[in-house]
Amino acid sequence: MFVQHKQLKVLNVPATKVARLNTSGCNVQMAFPGYPPQLCASYLVSLSSGNKVMVVVAFYLSESRQSIFFVPKCGEVSVEMAEATFDQGFVFAETMGFVLNETDYHLLSTADQQKLWVSLPICQKAAVNTETTTADNPSAQDTTAQKDELEEYRERSLKSLGRFLSSM
Repeated sequence: MFVQHKQLKVLNVPATKVARLNTSGCNVQMAFPGYPPQLCASYLVSLSSGNKVMVVVAFYLSESRQSIFFVPKCGEVSVEMAEATFDQGFVFAETMGFVLNETDYHLLSTADQQKLWVSLPICQKAAVNTETTTADNPSAQDTTAQKDELEEYRERSLKSLGRFLSSM
């Protein structure tokens, strides 16, 4: 059984502690208490620390740009129980509608593991105020412009989809 870990906001662990990593192939519309319904990505992570393993199921909320973490009620488990707990986490995420894919994280070089791990949104702090960021960084301005274009395209697509569905 997995329970929400409300104090955990970001997975701030070194990439070397990650034993296994599964990610969702596509986002799923979810509604968590305290957040509006939105698309979410799911991550299943097995963190190893010697003879103990912590399995974490994480959901990244796209609009809110925040992560929600679930851990086993029993906390860390022994290496012998790790596979069964990982399977429970897999089932937990899939019952919420996610299809998890193996990333073959353990087969990557140490440098590639580090790149992948730090690029995940569950490992990054929540977005900071973009006004100060864009003023200091010209490449952030480009990113903001791209996000605006993408948001505009998304709105047009939703309107078009709405017209299509209403014509049926």
